[in-house]
Amino acid sequence: MSGVMEFVKLEKDGKVAEITISRPEVHNAIDMGVVRDLSAALDDCWKDDGIKVIVLKGAGKSFSSGADLKQFMKFAAGEGNPVEYGLKLHFDVIKKMREIPKPIIAEVKGYSIGAGVGLVAASDYAIAAESAVFSCGYILIGLSPDTGTSFLIPRGCSMKRAFELMSTGRRFSAREALDYGIVTEVVPDDRLEERVREVVEIYLNRPRVAIANLKKLLNVTHSNKIDEHLAYELNLAMMATLTKDFIEGVTAMLEKREAKFE
Repeated sequence: MSGVMEFVKLEKDGKVAEITISRPEVHNAIDMGVVRDLSAALDDCWKDDGIKVIVLKGAGKSFSSGADLKQFMKFAAGEGNPVEYGLKLHFDVIKKMREIPKPIIAEVKGYSIGAGVGLVAASDYAIAAESAVFSCGYILIGLSPDTGTSFLIPRGCSMKRAFELMSTGRRFSAREALDYGIVTEVVPDDRLEERVREVVEIYLNRPRVAIANLKKLLNVTHSNKIDEHLAYELNLAMMATLTKDFIEGVTAMLEKREAKFE
């Protein structure tokens, strides 16, 4: 990976990459530095064939308190480039998270506000501590939703609930986030890291190509027509039959043992 990341830590342990937003003094608020570093970390994980699972987390007490409002004020004063910030956050981070052919597991604690919710929603599997607090806070600073929340949140709950969350900006609990489909599961605070490790182990023993194909299918399931989607689904499945993991999976099933995927 080229360059040095200041605000995000990327650590690798075998087939697992851990991406940590590291501005704990401001609850991991997202400024231009964080955006650039997140993009670089995702690129690194995408290109590294040795990495199979990605964990996304925040340093300190929170996952992410959202956009750095002090930087927004600088933008308003003519300092920096808000368009570059917005484009990189949306297309080099959120879109990249959805398209990277590897599962991203979010470890969620403390605050997930605004763009923090966007990062959680864009992950593939999100585990929240019971005490975690969420808010689609854009409306409270005069903004309409961004970071993909208006696209992703209505896919997990009703249109009316999505409108309520994003039009009021109210805070909601981890249990509510579970009900709304924003997180996958909620665990006691002292079980968060342990549960993340357990889920990582699950995905370390899932076939790479099949997981990558699944992400592709889920990304278009609401936009494809049925014939189009069935053809795409079949094409990806046929391609998966050419992999070693497919042969291993079928063989293991016939031999009544657990498959050992690459």
